[in-house]
Amino acid sequence: MAAVLLTDDAREDLRGMDGAQRKLVLKALKKLEDSPEHRGAPLGSRSRGDLTSFRKLVVGDRDYRIVYRVERDGTVVVVWVIAGRADDRCYELAMSRLRLRGGAIAAEIVQLLDTAWQRGG
Repeated sequence: MAAVLLTDDAREDLRGMDGAQRKLVLKALKKLEDSPEHRGAPLGSRSRGDLTSFRKLVVGDRDYRIVYRVERDGTVVVVWVIAGRADDRCYELAMSRLRLRGGAIAAEIVQLLDTAWQRGG
C-alpha cells in the first residue's frame, strides 16, 4: 500500500475544483494507493522538457490528468499536478513546477515523508 502525498501546488489544484470534479479526483487518488507504478501511463520526453520519471492518470471522461511520480521503493506517490488536459496544460504545469522547484524538491519530499510517517523534525 502506497502513501499518496500531494505537493502544495497539487493541493491548490484540488481546492480549485468544484465538488463533482474533486470527488472524481479523490477516487482516482485513492486508486493510486494500490500498485501506483502499474496505474496510469508513463510520460516521456517532450520538446519542452523531460517528464520520463512521471506518470499520468486519466480522470473522469478523459477531462483531467493527475501527474505523479512513484518513489523508488513504490511506497510513496507524490502528486505534482491535477489539471485539465486541454492543450497539454497539465504537462506544461508539471514542467514549470519541476523547473521552479527543482532544487527544493528533495527537501519537500523529505517533509512529505516525515508527515506521512509521522516523524518529528
